[in-house]
Amino acid sequence: MKLRKGSRIATVAGATLALMAGISGSGHAAETLGTIETINVAGGSGTFLDGGDRVECYDTRKDGYGIRTYAYSPKGGETWVQYVSCLGGKGDLQQSGDAGFVEGHRVKLKVCYVKRNMDVKCSKYKYATA
Repeated sequence: MKLRKGSRIATVAGATLALMAGISGSGHAAETLGTIETINVAGGSGTFLDGGDRVECYDTRKDGYGIRTYAYSPKGGETWVQYVSCLGGKGDLQQSGDAGFVEGHRVKLKVCYVKRNMDVKCSKYKYATA
């Protein structure tokens, strides 16, 4: 198929514009790209959600234990902690507000079983990026 001269110029200009947009946008996306991490335990799960630096817990068993999710991250020489508790029984899903972690910093995540509002057993840490 043969394109007319005007069509060829428009095609080349459009391709160049798309390429430039991709190049200029890719650096910004890489700077703010974090990760989502989930820990699954027998009675539920806990998740760190990079979008908004939120922490989530989900209780999946009617076993008398709740689920609590913790996220830790350094900020200005201190360690900031965000946590959320699911104490309402099976099917309880809770999500925290914005933790305000520093973009690109490491986040430590753990999930604990809770009885009478006390942590009784916790998972090993998993790591995400804010």
